[in-house]
Formats: sequence, structure tokens, C-alpha cells
Amino acid sequence: MTISLTQAILLGLFCGIAKCCIPYTAGAFMYNTVIFNAVIVGAVLGDMPQAMMIGASLQLIYLGVIAAGGNQPTDPCLAAYVAIPVAMASGLNTNAAVALAVPVGLLGVQISNLLYLAAGFFAQKADVYAEKGDAKGMIGWSIVGVGLMRLICFASLLTVALYFGSGALQGVLDDIPKFVTNGLTAMGACLPAVGFAIIANLISKPKFVPFFFAGFFLIQYTKIGTIPLLMMGAFITFLYVTFTKNEYTSNAGYDEDEDEDEDEDEDEEEFEQEERILSKKDILKSYLVYWFTAEICHSFERMQAPGFCAALVPALKKFYPNKEDKPHYIEALKRNMTFFNTEAHWGGGPCLGLTLAMEEKKSRNYDAIPGEMIVNLKTGLMGPLAGIGDTISWSTLMYLFIGLFLPLAKQGNPLDGIGPIVLLTVICFGIGYFLTSKCYTFGYSFAENMLKSGLINMIITGASILGLFMMGGLAATYVTVSTPIKFATSTYTTTLQSILNSIAPGILPLIVVLCIWGYLAKVKRNYFAATLGVTIISLVLGCIGVII
Repeated sequence: MTISLTQAILLGLFCGIAKCCIPYTAGAFMYNTVIFNAVIVGAVLGDMPQAMMIGASLQLIYLGVIAAGGNQPTDPCLAAYVAIPVAMASGLNTNAAVALAVPVGLLGVQISNLLYLAAGFFAQKADVYAEKGDAKGMIGWSIVGVGLMRLICFASLLTVALYFGSGALQGVLDDIPKFVTNGLTAMGACLPAVGFAIIANLISKPKFVPFFFAGFFLIQYTKIGTIPLLMMGAFITFLYVTFTKNEYTSNAGYDEDEDEDEDEDEDEEEFEQEERILSKKDILKSYLVYWFTAEICHSFERMQAPGFCAALVPALKKFYPNKEDKPHYIEALKRNMTFFNTEAHWGGGPCLGLTLAMEEKKSRNYDAIPGEMIVNLKTGLMGPLAGIGDTISWSTLMYLFIGLFLPLAKQGNPLDGIGPIVLLTVICFGIGYFLTSKCYTFGYSFAENMLKSGLINMIITGASILGLFMMGGLAATYVTVSTPIKFATSTYTTTLQSILNSIAPGILPLIVVLCIWGYLAKVKRNYFAATLGVTIISLVLGCIGVII
């Protein structure tokens, strides 16, 4: 079998679309698995049974691979679009296809890392339009521009690779110097630190910084999961706020009869239902925008923030319809373009619903709710909710559905690729929209109660503490830089990494985060410069073998 130019172009385009993760559920399924991509390859090359049988074997080596926290260990998607058609065209057996898929998957991660870095530049350009209140320009640069870049890059690379054959591709892989690969790997290990440093700098106050260290070292010493980390963080936050609540509630000044309060709450609830600005259709529209764009805009600097902000734009235009409201509209765009990343069903739904509610309430009384409160609330929620979503949707449901249909794939049946993606999309989209709608309703009441209770500062403090605690824990999980340097004598050999671990586990990733954080806080709040600096330094240090 030979792959024609038309077939190579089609496969390249489908791969580019899959790498854009559009829409979120189906896109993430294609991004993290092989099996649906095998269906596409089989349809384009006209040999579905062979494609599915090779795809089933490849899928087995990628079971359990998810891009949690934006950190992807390998690239099953690119591996599928290279290994399956090359194996079919060259007559390679399954073992040979697997051998080809492994280096291609690793190469795909490095390409994605470079594109995530470039996407940060597009986000910087989008900030210029956000400053003007130009949502179209903001979306054009941070979402459409990034999507086209990703599509063109992967489509062109794959088209060339497939058209010129497996020999040319293998030659390219063999010709990449090992030190360059090491450098790119080190860069990918260091760059997630930029995002964690950015958000820590945004929400931190000097007296809360120890909570970041607490979350970081709790993960390092115990290796607990995200959910236990949340429970511990929530408990610590509760204790701190409880013992210091007098600092925040002394000026509340509410001493009303409880029955009267209940009656008033009921009346106000009825009033709010009548006066609420957003309809169910508006909520659905916002979630659809976020669901479609959550991952296409991914960068190390902002991750899902442009997609999240784009989802808010239709609602913000309703909240601030007049020309005199434009400064407030611009401020809303700017604060929602800051670093944000979560699982888009279990995490994105609640965060979006609550943010919509808070932004609506702020638009009614702009000075009553500080902008940082909105940022801190979604920041505190995004990590633990992402842990829930990654566990349920991507680590459990996705592979459960794949496992149910996998015997069909080994028989050459394409239903193994179609069934899981359809089931997962229907179930997870329904969960995401339901949570968005319910949290919008709950959040509206929640915001009202905060205004009445005099606990705004308490909530800001609690959200800041929990956010820093979770950022510390997530940084310990996803910033994976280490050093391979060895010290050897005639009788004794040790590594620099073991010495550092004896001082404190994870001290090297911590140093990377703290250096970036210090630069942003004390030197210059320039996210792109920080990202570019980390890129250059980590690439050089990785190439010379100082870090990996």
C-alpha cells in the first residue's frame, strides 16, 4: 500500500484537528487515546479492519495516559497517526508499529511543548485587545490564532512524514541529537512552573506564603492525591479563618431578628429569580463556548484562561451594556485572562457557573465585590475539582468504555473507536452543563449572602490560603525537573539529586518555582519574559546535562 498525497493531507488535517482538542470531551479523547484515531486512519486509507487491529495493540501501551494538569508524558494521538498508516503502508507487523509509535509519541510531546510556549506569545497579543475591550481581537489571537498554528504545524509535519514514507521519518528521528532531546525534555519539566508562579503571585500576601510551602512539602513527603490534599487544605483553611474571624467580621454590624432575615431572604430570592440577567440559554451558550475552546488555547502561561474568558464574553456584554460601563467590562476581561486550568466538566462547570454569578453581582454593585475575590475563588476550586474530573472522566469512565469495546477492535470493528467517544461526550457534557447551571444559581445566592454577612474579607482570605496550598501541591506534582549530575571517587559514587533529596524532597522544582515567583513579584511582572527566560535556561541546562 502507498499513501497518496491526498490521503497524507487528510490524515494531517485530522491529526491537527485532534491536537486542537475541539470540542473538549471528544477532542481530549482523541488527544489522549489511539483508538478513535485508528477509525479515522482506517476510513482514509480504506482498510478499517487492519487499522483497528493495529490501533488496538497500540492502545494497550497507552492505557492510563492522560494529560493531567497540562502535563503529558507521551503523545498517543501523533503516535496513532504515524505508526498506524506507516505500518499499513510498509507492511510492518504490530511489534514494529509499537516500536515506531514510542519515539513518535515522545517527539509529539516536545512539539506540543514548543507550541504551548508559542501560544504564550499569542496570549500576550490578546492582552492588548483586552485592554481596549475588543473581545473579537482577544479571541482571534488567543484562540483562533493558536488553533490555526497548532493545526498547520501538525498537519504539515504529518503530511510530509507520511507522504515521504517511514524511512524518511525514521531518519529524522534518528538524526535528532540526544542532547537536543534532553534539552527539550528539561524544558517541558520546568515550564509548568511558570503557571504556578504566576497564579501564586496573583493571589498571595506575604503572611500566606507558608501555606504554599505546606502544600508543596505535604505532596513531596506523603505523595497523597489531589482529593486528600483538598481535604487537608480545607481543614487548615477552616482552622485559620475560624481563629482569625474577628479580624474580618467585626464591622459586619448585622443584628436582625432571625425570622425577619428568613422572610427577607425568601422575598429577595423571588426577586432575584425575576431580575436575573442570564437565561438558561445564556448559560448553555457560555458553557458551549468554554467546552469548545477550553484546550485549543492551551499555553504554559495561561492554559485554559482565554477559553474561559471567551465563555464569559456574551454574559459580560449583558452585564455592562452601556458605553460608560466599558472600563468595568475591560477589567472583567483582564482578570479572567489570568492563569486558569481545570477539568472542563467537573471543574469547569462549577468554576464557570460561580464566576458568572459573581460577575453578575459585581456588575450590579461594582465596589461591593473585589475583583480578586472572583479570581481567588475559581483558583481555589480549579485544582481539586480537576482531580475529581481527571479521576472520574478520564482515568475511570474513558478507559472503562474503551475496555468494554476493545475486543471489537481486535476483530477489526470500528465500533470500539466510536462507542467510547460517543458515550463519554454525552455523559460528560451533560455533567458539565448541569454543574454550570446549578452553580450559577447557587453562586448568585452565595454572592448575596456574602454581601449581607460582612464576611467578604474572610472569604478572600480563605480562598487565598486554599489557592496557595493547592498551587504548592500541584507544583510538587507537575514540576518534575531533576539533575543527573554524579560525583564519583574510586570507592564512592553519589548523585547531586540524592544530596538535594536528603536536604528536602523536591527542592529543585521548588527553587525553579520560587525563582520565577520572585522575578514576577520583585523584579518585573512580565509573564512572557519569565516564560522565555525559563525556556532558554532550561533548554541550555538540559542540553549540557545539568538538568532533566
